[in-house]
Amino acid sequence: MATKDEIWAAAQALTDAGERPTLVAVRKAVGGGSYTTISEAMAEWRARQEQPQARRDPAPETIAAQAAEMAAAIWAQASALAHEKLQAERAALDAAREGMEQERAEAVDLADVLSSELDQVRADLEAALVRVLERDEAIVRQAQEIDRWRQEATEARESAAELRGQVDALQRVIAQWQPRKPSGTGRGER
Repeated sequence: MATKDEIWAAAQALTDAGERPTLVAVRKAVGGGSYTTISEAMAEWRARQEQPQARRDPAPETIAAQAAEMAAAIWAQASALAHEKLQAERAALDAAREGMEQERAEAVDLADVLSSELDQVRADLEAALVRVLERDEAIVRQAQEIDRWRQEATEARESAAELRGQVDALQRVIAQWQPRKPSGTGRGER
């Protein structure tokens, strides 16, 4: 269903195209609708079309001059207000920029401190790693030395056992070759 505004727009379009805005032509232009609705809207549209247009006379020069002065004053005041607002926004922007610059400088300083601390931690870590490697090498050397000492101790025990066996054998041989002391001679024996 077409609205009053759509009917009026269609009637005006037909008039502008040089055609007569009849009920049938308007109904066709809006794509259907009740003839009653279209007729009522068209009656109102025609009444508005027939009203004489108010004639505008140009304003007297004095009024035009006063209006121009008033417009210039309003424009000057609006420009001044806009300039003040712009200055205030610039000041706020400058303050924000200074704050951000200070925060950036603090962040850079913090990054420098953290970088320095990180370098120190890395140096300490490398030194600790070198000490650990040196200790590992010392432990390996000590383990090798302990193994060598164990080997020498084992060889010494084996040699000692062999020598004991030889000493025991020699003592048996010596015991067999020694003359036996007569028992019961008393004085000349020592």
